[in-house]
Amino acid sequence: MKKPFYIAFIAAFLALCLLPSVALLCGYEAENRENRPLARLTSLWGRDGLNLSFPAEFDDYFEDHFGFREEMVTAFHGLTMSLLGDTLNEKVIVGKNNMLFYSETLDDYLGINLLTDEEIGRIAACLRIQQAYCQAQGISFTFAIAPNKNTIYPENMPSRYAPTDEAGNRDRLYAALADAGVETVDFAALLLSHKEDGQLYHDRDTHWNERGALLAYNAIMARIAADVSYETYASSEPETVYDDAGDLHNFVLPALPGTRPRPDYGIETDFSYDAGVRPAQDTTFGTTSGANAVSLHLFRDSFANALLPLLSTNLGRVKYSAEFPYNYTLLDAETPDAVLIELVERNIANLLSAAPLMPALETEAPSIASEGSAARLVQYRRSGYTQLAGCFPAAVQPDRIFILLEREGETHSFEAFPILEAQAESLADGMDGARGFSLTLPEGLAGEYAVSVVADGVRYSAGTATWAED
Repeated sequence: MKKPFYIAFIAAFLALCLLPSVALLCGYEAENRENRPLARLTSLWGRDGLNLSFPAEFDDYFEDHFGFREEMVTAFHGLTMSLLGDTLNEKVIVGKNNMLFYSETLDDYLGINLLTDEEIGRIAACLRIQQAYCQAQGISFTFAIAPNKNTIYPENMPSRYAPTDEAGNRDRLYAALADAGVETVDFAALLLSHKEDGQLYHDRDTHWNERGALLAYNAIMARIAADVSYETYASSEPETVYDDAGDLHNFVLPALPGTRPRPDYGIETDFSYDAGVRPAQDTTFGTTSGANAVSLHLFRDSFANALLPLLSTNLGRVKYSAEFPYNYTLLDAETPDAVLIELVERNIANLLSAAPLMPALETEAPSIASEGSAARLVQYRRSGYTQLAGCFPAAVQPDRIFILLEREGETHSFEAFPILEAQAESLADGMDGARGFSLTLPEGLAGEYAVSVVADGVRYSAGTATWAED
């Protein structure tokens, strides 16, 4: 009697093991809900012959595409959440009151692996330079940080995580920006003051919900459109609907529909996209409405998705750009009334990864008190502009860094971003106290110049550079 049972059990087990592969071979393709690119099918043979990476690449492909993957992922994570109170997914933290949190926000929440005071100062300097560029063209500038969900709802984080008393990157950066005179909007303070109005973030998503976005929208409009009338939606009462899923939900429970509550204000939109726009795919696109004549250029990330229908309906013109580093040459085609940077808290450090593409403003030449060691310089082309980048030795990070271009009595002075570009990282090898700089030269400069770096009154010669316009 036992033998047929064993045979049936083994057959069922083998069938279950083979089912994902059979489904894949039969053309099964699940919908990708995980907000990430899936691995592509690779080839054993490439242009250069045998692809030695084929086993690893195929393993990545199979892991992302095997049959009934989403159902199995959902079953596994549903079981671990029920039994262990955890997903065992490295990207997702299971919190209290049905909230999920993104693991990449954990350092900010705990107050560990923070940026140094020097790095915070460099970011503030970079934003100050961007504000000066905008103001020189008659454009207002605003910087705003979209807070991590656990910044607003720390009480829903698991008790096993104990934050330090260290001031975080966001608070320290806002303080540095205030000292530098950079205009900001503090979304975190605003949202924290409105927590009693109702939930402001999705349960199982990293982003603010419609209520939170509405608060951020009104803060933006008060900053950039105070002189015109616009809809505040103050009298709108939301309806609670139960269809909410979210990016974190799709990481761990991709086969289940969303059933979490969310506020729905039923706001009617009235704007049009530029011809040919694909909002979900295009890095940069624009919208137009008849609301007023105010125009905005928004350097944004995914938190702006919920702002788009509100801003586009209530501003005459909005250009949205997810390009990073920020590309200020986009302002050449249309000069807006305002520029706003919206950046999620967890990505503050990214502001030091590369300098914006921004033609430098010419400044008054700085005073020079002494001569220092040699600076190291690399030049290259970036989107049709000449880029100067490099490093110089200094005991402390200077407040401001200037680049001088000189030839035959002709001098040009520009303030550089205090950033060590990837193209110049190798130049810092063996240099004590290497301080990076990055500069996009404005159009109109060509030929050979002597280049030097001036910081804190010390000149660091960088040799000569020669370039020609395209």
